[in-house]
Order: sequence, then C-alpha cells, then structure tokens
Amino acid sequence: MNPLELRPDSQEIYLDCNATTPVLPEVARSVSHTMEAIFGNPSSSHITGLKARYILDTTRQLAREAIGSFNSKLIFTSGATEGIQTAVVSAISAAVQDARRPRRYLMYGATEHKAVPQALAHWNQMLGLNAELLAIPVDNKGLLDHEFIAQHVSQAAMICTMAVNNETGVVQDLGSLERIIRDNAPTAPWMVDCVQALGKQLLALDDTSIDYAPFSGHKLYGPKGIGFMAVRDAAPFSPLIIGGGQESGYRSGTENLPGIAALNALFRLMQQGSSFASVEKLNSYREQLAKALRQAFPTVVFNNDFSVSVPTTLNFSVSGVSSRDIMDVLDACHIRVSSGSACSSKVTRSFVLDAMGLDSWRSESAIRLSFGPATTQAEIDEACTRLQQAATALKQSCLIVADTNDDNDGLLDGVVQLRYDDQCSYLLIDRAARQMVVIDPHPALAGRIENIVHCQGYQIPAVLSTAAEGEIANAAAMLRAMLPLQHTDTDVFGWPVDAVATCDAIPQECQSGVDGCLSIGARRLFRWGSRLPVYLLSEPVADEQPLHVDFAFIGSEIATETLCRCIGSQTLVCAGQDPDSELVTSLGEQTGAAGHTDPKQTGIDIAIGDEAFWNRDDVIIIDVRERQEHVVDDLPCCAEVINVPLTQVIQFIHDNAALKDRELVCVCRSGNRSGVVAKALRRQGFTKTRHLLGGLALASKQA
Repeated sequence: MNPLELRPDSQEIYLDCNATTPVLPEVARSVSHTMEAIFGNPSSSHITGLKARYILDTTRQLAREAIGSFNSKLIFTSGATEGIQTAVVSAISAAVQDARRPRRYLMYGATEHKAVPQALAHWNQMLGLNAELLAIPVDNKGLLDHEFIAQHVSQAAMICTMAVNNETGVVQDLGSLERIIRDNAPTAPWMVDCVQALGKQLLALDDTSIDYAPFSGHKLYGPKGIGFMAVRDAAPFSPLIIGGGQESGYRSGTENLPGIAALNALFRLMQQGSSFASVEKLNSYREQLAKALRQAFPTVVFNNDFSVSVPTTLNFSVSGVSSRDIMDVLDACHIRVSSGSACSSKVTRSFVLDAMGLDSWRSESAIRLSFGPATTQAEIDEACTRLQQAATALKQSCLIVADTNDDNDGLLDGVVQLRYDDQCSYLLIDRAARQMVVIDPHPALAGRIENIVHCQGYQIPAVLSTAAEGEIANAAAMLRAMLPLQHTDTDVFGWPVDAVATCDAIPQECQSGVDGCLSIGARRLFRWGSRLPVYLLSEPVADEQPLHVDFAFIGSEIATETLCRCIGSQTLVCAGQDPDSELVTSLGEQTGAAGHTDPKQTGIDIAIGDEAFWNRDDVIIIDVRERQEHVVDDLPCCAEVINVPLTQVIQFIHDNAALKDRELVCVCRSGNRSGVVAKALRRQGFTKTRHLLGGLALASKQA
C-alpha cells in the first residue's frame, strides 16, 4: 500500500486547525503550477529566473500588507520554529557581544509554545550567555502578569510572548504589553509568536515596537515547510543560516518557491475576503459548538474564557471522563480534535492549563477543538450532530452517567482492566449476579468506577487492595466509603472479615497484600456471585502445591519463586503496574512470540490493501477498540468480527482457548492498541494472531 495514494476520508470533520490545516484548493493549484511551470531559481538572471523572482517579490509585498509591516525586514523561512531560533540567536548574540546590554534574564510567557523556552535554553548554553530563564506567570484566564514583567524586564536580554495561545486561543493585549515593556526596558529585544494570530486578528506591526514576529504557513491553509518573519530594522539581527546570500543575506539557501507561491495565493484570498468567514460568523460557530458540547456532556467545563480568546478555539474538559476516551470516540465519529495526550501513550497534563492554575483533572482531561476561518456552516452543523452521537456512545458505556441507559456496558463480564498511565486497576464483574469486585483502584479512576456501579446497579462484595497503605490503598478505602458495600467489616486490604477467616488452606502470601502484594481472591468471597467461583478459584490441591486459580492479581514486583508457590503455569497474572503494556502474563506463556519487534521475525504486522481480505471466512477480526468506538464505527466487512475492547482482553484470553489455532487479526484506530493485544495473545498461545499495520485509519481508505 502506497501511503501517497490514500484518499481523504469523505466523512471527516476536521477540528484540529491549531495543529495544522488542510491546504485550500486555490493554494494547492498555485503550488502545483509553480513546480510545473515556474521552476526557476529566483537568483538566476534569465527569463525563467525572473519569473520566479516576480513571485518572490510580489509575495513579500503581500505579506507586508497582511501583517502591516512596511518598515521592517521580511524574511521567508521554513516555518515558525526557524523564525523563533533566528530571533533567539539574534538577541542572545547581541547580549553576549555587548556587555552593556542587560543579560540577567531570558523571559518568556509560562504558556508559550515549547519551541520558545527550549530554544532559549539551547542557545543560552551554546552561546555562553548563561542567563536565568524566567517564566512569566499567567492568571487563571491565561493573561500574562504585567506587574511581574515590569519588575524584571529591565534586566532581560530578551522577552518572548505570544499573540494567541495555541492550546487555549487566549489573546494577549499587545498594546498593554508594549507599554509595560517599553516603560521599563525601551531597547529589550521583544519577540511575539504570531502564528495563531494570522488570519484571525488584525495585525499592524509597524504601529508597535515588536522586534521579531514569526509566522507559519501550514497553520492557515498553506503547506508545511514555509513561513516568514518580520524583523524590526532597529532590532539586533544575526543570520541563523549563512552561505549563498539569499534573502539579502538574512537567510541563505535557495528559496522555497512553491511554498512562497502558496503564501501568495493565501494572501490574495485574505484580501478578497470571500473564502474566510467574518469574526461575527466565527463567533456564531463557537457558540453553536459550545451549546452542542453542553448538551452532549452536561459536566463539561470550558478551560478558556471566551471573552479573551479567539473564536476558533474551544478548550474543554468533561468531569469523570478522560481525554483519551473522548478522543477515541470522537475519532470513531470521524471528528478530529486533539488533547494533551495525543502524542503519548502516557497520561500527560497540559502545561498551559497548569500554568493557569486550573484543577489537575481539567489539565489531564483537556480536549482542544479548533477550527479555521475557512470552516463552513455545514461542517459545524455536522460536528454538532456527531458530538451528540459520541456522547450517546459514552453514556451507553457508562463513562457518562445518564438518566436512561441502553445497557451497552451490561455486556461487561469477568475481568476488566482499567489503566491510568502505567497503573492497572481491575473490576471482577459477575454479570448474572449483578456483582462487581474492585481490585487496586487508582484514585484517578474512582469516578469512572463509581459511574459504572451506579449505571449498572451493581452490588459490591468488596473493594480490595494488594497493599495495606499507599495511594492505591487510600483510593480503595475511599471507594469503600462511596460505594454500597455488602460487607463493611473488612481488614486493611478490604477483605470481608468472615472471608479472611476461611482462608486457612491458602498460603499466607497468597491471601492478601502480605509478602509481595499477591492477591488471588478468597474462596468464600467469590461464592457470593453466581459466576465468580467458576473462573476465579477452584478448590486448592495439597498445601505444598500451587493453587489451581485462573487469575492472580499482584500489586508490585514479586519473586518468581513466590508466584510458583501460589499459582500454576496457566494462571493469568494481572499486574498492578504494566510499564511495558504486556496486559497479562503467565508463568508458562509462549515466550517464543514475545519480545521481538521485527515483523519478519514475528509475522505480527500486516497491511491490507484490498477488500477481499475483509470477506475471508477463515479469518476472525478482533476489534480491540472500546465498545463505544465500535458501536459508532462498526466495521463494514463480511468476515467474522468480535469486539474485544482492550479493557477485556484478559477475560477473552481465558475464555477462548478454542481460538488458539484460528487466524486472528487485531484492529484498532491507529494500530497501536491492536499491536499490544496481538503480542499479548501470541504470548498466551494464540500463535496465528496478527494485527493491522496503520489501523483502520488507513484500511478505511482502501475502498
């Protein structure tokens, strides 16, 4: 499959414009025409070169008009990051070369894009300035602390702020900032990141004393790899790239003429006004989306104050629901948004929201929805419809408590693994008896667990922890107080006292959290449920031999010999910590299929390039997406499909030994989760398991 041949998703509603934007057709045509017909070098003196020079010169003039900068240098770059580097190098070099310049601080807004503080730190060390990096605090709206600036800027070798924040859309008052800066430091080099302001705010740089203003083309419907920056004539300037003399010696290297032609087309569209919505229309889009979010998610909280933000950015969190869960179901509904954890499998926080002093749960579960000035009313209408569809799916899976429930989550049965970062919590659900036992609940998952209990009306025999103290033990104690426990007289691990009294036949280290934090369950406890005794614990054999149990729950690393005294080789070991995303292990697992990353060795990765695959009757498709994703984006194929959410893989392994000889193909949205599940299945003897490389995101384009 050639990725260059992928067709766009016709159902896609793209609402991640602060990350990047699609290239408008007019802009794409301009790029194509330039590459095909105006391919000359702007430095050449012949006619072909002169045509290229014309594009270069006219685009520079259009850029000046777009940002109101006629009295400054205007330099084409590869993007905003290069512009930031150039500004930082220029300011720090000036401070290093002139001892009379202030050099104690390098100041930047606490909510700046990471490109800024990282560039400051790098060049501060490389050029030997050795100034102190000083983050300018912001208030709970994300506005810079002007008093802090006034106190420190006179000793700053450089100050960096931004016009519009990329995460929240918060707009800084550049006029007020300028007065504070220039009243205290008339000549301090001042850089303003203008990337998110282009096309969304009126800019008149000649009316300011901003020294450096970087811009990027791909944030406003242009291609990646092209940008420009304005540099005030009085500002210190040191070229970042030398050799060739292009751009009047300010930035050497043959100019990216197709990219510059794209900017030319973009600036002309901005002048015409017909392709971009007015500020009033953009405000109406935001209000419509905000209303839809409030209806879909009653506990939604907006993290950006609309009164000080551009209308094209909405940053929100939903109480009790992780950003990953919302992201996944929105993606299944073909709505593209982003979150702080979008680029990581770890749980991450938004440093921007942290700097604003917002609650931890808001920082950890934030979603950014951003559109652009070329977004249409039809796209906004469809997005609102799909937001409701996504919310319905989340309610069906008990991630959001609703007055009525379609009981989709009632399909949960057996061992359910919930994850927070590397930590694993477990639910043991007896669907027939409507009972649920909780093991090692992480405090961040307490709200979700409580939702499931109330949504399904489960009875709770016990909330257990594999340790007597610590964060997990405290969370378990908290849940015991929150949930309707059947037995409130428990020991420190949460075992009902009468159950503990019947455990004499079980080795002491296997009963609770003692000696290595191993928990396999007490027999009497699980006789309270109709199904739990069948799969959790059979009768023990002689005392000197391991117990015949199906699942063991361990809260920390313990010695293999300890496990061997307690369990058999086929027992599925469910760890409290899983940094390597193994999901589940066993003493007798098929190690030959584990630990290899080379697809040629494992045969685990496959790419599907034709629809014939989906019609094969000898293959079982294992959709490992969570149930709410599967419901809203069911697979359009004729092969047998089983939905085995990542949270329920452990129980699937236990219940489906008969499938170990079948050809299984795991699929998910991106191929990440399916790869994890495929490796876990292969370790446990499902040796013909593979997974779809690139996920459904690519396979869906092959129709």
